[in-house]
Parts: sequence; C-alpha cells; structure tokens
Amino acid sequence: MQPVIIDTEEKQKIVKTFGQRMTIAREMCGLSGLEAAELLGYANSSKLSKIEHASDPETIPVFLIYKASIVYQVSTDFLYGLSDFWDRNPVTAQEQQIKRALEEVTADENNAIRNLFDQLSVVEQAAEVAFNRFGEIKKIVNRFREINPEFDELKLGAKLLRVVDEASSEVAAIGRKLAGYHASTQYKT
Repeated sequence: MQPVIIDTEEKQKIVKTFGQRMTIAREMCGLSGLEAAELLGYANSSKLSKIEHASDPETIPVFLIYKASIVYQVSTDFLYGLSDFWDRNPVTAQEQQIKRALEEVTADENNAIRNLFDQLSVVEQAAEVAFNRFGEIKKIVNRFREINPEFDELKLGAKLLRVVDEASSEVAAIGRKLAGYHASTQYKT
C-alpha cells in the first residue's frame, strides 16, 4: 500500500472545508462563536473564528475534532467533508443516504418501477384465480371419491389423488410466498 501524500493545495482545501463545516455545525446548534468557543475549551472566540475562516491552514487541533463532534453532535466525516450526513449514528446516516437516493429517482425510473409493480400485480391476480380454481378441483375430486368408493381401486385413481395432494401442497406454498411478497411491499400504486 502506498503512503498517502497530501500537498499544500489539498491541505488548504481540507482546512477550508473543515472550517465551513464547523460553522455549519455551530449554526445548526444555534450557538454564537463565543458560546461555542467556551464549550470547545477556548477562552475566547478568536481561535475558533480563525479555524472557521480557515485563516490558519496549518493548524486544526486534534482535540478540537473530537470535541466538536461531541458538542455539535455531528460525525467527524461531516466535519471533514467526507459526508453530507451530519448524524453521528451510522445507521441514521445510512438511512438518510438511502432516503436521498430514493428522492433522486428520476421520473423514468419511477415509471419503470410502477410498471414492474403493475406486472407483478397481474401475476398475483392470475395466481389467485388459479389457486381458487385448484381449490374447486380438489373439492370435486374429493366429493367424486366419496360418491364413488371404487374410485381408489380404479386405474390411475391413486395417482390422480397423489398428484392432487402434491399440487395442493405446492399451491399452498406459492400462496404463502405471494402473501409474504404482498405483505412486504411498501410501494403501492
């Protein structure tokens, strides 16, 4: 692995971004420069102002990064500009990223998703009709068997009963899968 080398221009960019993010974080908390400086351990707001305005590109105290993250309740990734999501909780930050990505779905993508959902709804409806018909077939076969006790002794009678029972189990399994799919879909037209 190669060492990471940061040139002067890149350092200035990092310091400037850090200063901007410190200002944003402070303002999100509704703190004045003096109030924030005191919470961060400075006697006055002079040093904090220099950091926020990136006027001293060589100095960002390590303790400040840690303390600012706690005082402002923001992630260090936000302070460094590595993420636009300020929340320190990684799960919440990930949820925010997913929400933003979903909001950025284009109209064409949204229409494609809607069309796919519509097609799945047609399949679900067709399956429901098939399930109902199969239920009727099973009832008729069972009733025919009751009325005709010799049915079990007929050629292929036992095979027909076995196939109907197997199909019944398969239909029930498909029904459970469709019910699970239906219950899990949150996208409704």
